[in-house]
Amino acid sequence: MLYYFAYCTWLNDPEIRRYWPTTKAITKAHAANHRLQFHAAGERSDRGWCHLNGVSDAVGHNALGVVFEHEPHQLNEDYDDFERFFLTVHGEDGKAYDCWTYRLSKPGVAMRPPNFYWEHIPTGLAAWKFPAAYIASVQATFDAAAPCPRADRPNPSAIPGKSAESR
Repeated sequence: MLYYFAYCTWLNDPEIRRYWPTTKAITKAHAANHRLQFHAAGERSDRGWCHLNGVSDAVGHNALGVVFEHEPHQLNEDYDDFERFFLTVHGEDGKAYDCWTYRLSKPGVAMRPPNFYWEHIPTGLAAWKFPAAYIASVQATFDAAAPCPRADRPNPSAIPGKSAESR
């Protein structure tokens, strides 16, 4: 079985189903010593994305998310500006899961994502009934990042693509 750790937009069920319609949620979980952040990708300055930070300033923090079981071919899906990252997360069911997730390959400046992207995050956090303090910390991280210069741009594609312009 392959497990994916969703910590950001893919917490919103309609969003993960756009990409992986047959995925199965296993349990809520946390990634110890990791933090959800928002950054531009590399030198780009048009928008922010979700990033899972696991470096020194994340020590003592837990990124909350959900473990999903998925089809093996989905491990090979590449997206501009993102890399696969492997980690062990701790499920609410008491089990440890060896998972992978996407994170920015070269996080740039702290920057908010566009509104259509951001809206999936609080919606997903609320749907999974994550603690209010965690939801508030995600909101504070979002608020502290630089505004997205194209915050009101529409979602460029109903069918997700691999390039940054189509997402």
